[in-house]
Amino acid sequence: MPDRDWLDELVELHVLAASGDSAAASAAERWMSADPAVRQAWTEVEKTCDRIRAENPPR
Repeated sequence: MPDRDWLDELVELHVLAASGDSAAASAAERWMSADPAVRQAWTEVEKTCDRIRAENPPR
């Protein structure tokens, strides 16, 4: 299980990047490039977000 602090930071960057924050997207990409575990966690966060969106379409 990833350390909670860096996972929380990763999720925050994901939310910001998904909302169009290019600085957050760049920071996340640099971090993922340096650490394969971070890239793997990012992929899991994306899958979870996609699943939640599919289960809860906009009204």
